[in-house]
Amino acid sequence: MIARLTAFIAVVIFAVSCSKGVSPVKTRSLSRPNPTVYSFPLPLEQVRTRAWQAFSIEHQAADPIFGRSPNLHFQSTLFAECSTNAVFSEAVFRDPGNTNDIYLHTFHTPFAASSVYCGRAGGLPFIAAFHLHLAAAGSNTFVTVTALDAEVVNGEKFGFGSCGPGYGWIYEKVKPTTVEEYSILRYLGHYLGITDMPEATVPAQ
Repeated sequence: MIARLTAFIAVVIFAVSCSKGVSPVKTRSLSRPNPTVYSFPLPLEQVRTRAWQAFSIEHQAADPIFGRSPNLHFQSTLFAECSTNAVFSEAVFRDPGNTNDIYLHTFHTPFAASSVYCGRAGGLPFIAAFHLHLAAAGSNTFVTVTALDAEVVNGEKFGFGSCGPGYGWIYEKVKPTTVEEYSILRYLGHYLGITDMPEATVPAQ
């Protein structure tokens, strides 16, 4: 009995203490923040309709928002929700002012290596959901992109999950960077035919 208890304690200590690939997180600075709001010279309904086309799975499969990554753990498609199919975004769409909005998520899966948050091996896998708020301003439409629940994956830790013991990702909460928000705005702008949106500002290497 004592031997079994000792073995169990040893396993618990191992599970709590064993991690791999963890790095001190370095935050790189931007020379200036990227815009997270853009005024598109089109009426709201047209922007919303075409935004749904731009963020469709078919269009993203052909032209991913954040490009293609060799990392098989990255999700190349952001999944869109609206007020009529809200699952992960239910809290967002409880507000009647968000009826025309779009919510993008990846089921809590990384979609890009962060250019701002880095570990020893480079940019850390970045996770966030995005709330696109559409507001009419005369014949124009303002689109505001807000990053929600931003995190990076910083290594793995041994533990016990629904499938038994094994390694799982270590998540660290971080602040939104504006890089991803503007990348989404620029992606939408490109689909709408806007040709004068500059590249996103990223940290100097």
